Amino acid sequence: MKDVLEYLFGRLKDKRPITHNVGGQEYAVQQDGTLGAPVRELAPQWDKPMFGVTTLSGLADLYKANVDEFNTAGPVGLHIANYREVRIVAIQADAFGRRHVFAKAVHTLNVPFVFDKYYTSPEEFLIAFRASFLFNEEAVKVQQLCSQVGAGEAVAVSDDGISQEVVTKSGTVTKASVTLPASGIPLIPWRTFRETDPVVSKFLLRMKGAKEGPPHIALFEIDAMWELETVGSIAHWLKKNIPGATIIA
Repeated sequence: MKDVLEYLFGRLKDKRPITHNVGGQEYAVQQDGTLGAPVRELAPQWDKPMFGVTTLSGLADLYKANVDEFNTAGPVGLHIANYREVRIVAIQADAFGRRHVFAKAVHTLNVPFVFDKYYTSPEEFLIAFRASFLFNEEAVKVQQLCSQVGAGEAVAVSDDGISQEVVTKSGTVTKASVTLPASGIPLIPWRTFRETDPVVSKFLLRMKGAKEGPPHIALFEIDAMWELETVGSIAHWLKKNIPGATIIA
């Protein structure tokens, strides 16, 4: 009976692998006495909550304040993840392939303008347009044109390859005539952090008449470089305001 209990106890007790330390690294010892695979330690658990801010100025303050004492944990960099997010990250990943993020700034859009979609109401278009763009001369022209269209009006567009004339008519009476660049309207949408220099992008303004109600209005994106240029604008701000920091774009 004693032998049976000892056998069962031996089967149930915790069987930990036998290891051997070589140069600070633990290796499992195989049944034939040779060294097997290295034994990895448990990955460290980051219990400190990550700082999150909504401005580049806030991120710069965290960097200068040495958030979580990152300068003692190894080299760090400012990683521009995209045109709306920048992070303070450890340059070197740990043994488990993880890269710690100490803080990040994420730009939030209060009234995001919807591109490539027709607004069925000029008023709705103008509210979103006014809140989402830095106004330049061309933006004033767009606002002037779109604020004068009404229900049942026709929209005529003439294009000579250099400029585009948009005319709105009520019956036979011309209400508004605005000339816009045929190659696209240079506008400045708020799409990234306000501290940076805004980037000009080109858009096509299109209107289409509706049987009932005012014409539908849309802005179509035709500039493929704006994201790259915006990242460059963010990098320029970071270099100027956080001298000596490593910028990863």
